[in-house]
Amino acid sequence: MALQGVSCPKCGSRRITIVVSDILTFKCIDCGYTWSPNLPAQGLVHTKVGDIHWTEIKKIMEDAMNYVIKILSENVISCNDIINKVQEKYGNYLTSREILRTIINGIKRYLEEIRYKDQNKYSTLSAELNRCRELISTKD
Repeated sequence: MALQGVSCPKCGSRRITIVVSDILTFKCIDCGYTWSPNLPAQGLVHTKVGDIHWTEIKKIMEDAMNYVIKILSENVISCNDIINKVQEKYGNYLTSREILRTIINGIKRYLEEIRYKDQNKYSTLSAELNRCRELISTKD
């Protein structure tokens, strides 16, 4: 069976098969030449620790947001302290902008939880949310 649109780089034949392998490998039926095409990585995001698929980045962002909620429940309230903790734990995977967005989303979610339970903490945390928002606007 020939693969449509693929030809052998050695002899030009279009009679190509796929070889079972860890990476995509073609074999020419006519001359026997095998090769692996240089395909651009699909869906990868460059991070400090290497290229990671965007779906993994979304999962890491969700984990980071849950981490923000956890540290808020432990009474860490300062925007700078939250940034430092999240940066320390997730800075190799997320950009500064992604970290700030994650923190803002985490604070918003946490505020919904405590809105009627702890008015003082709600007010203090609302002010810190505004500080975090100011930081992200300087990143734009």
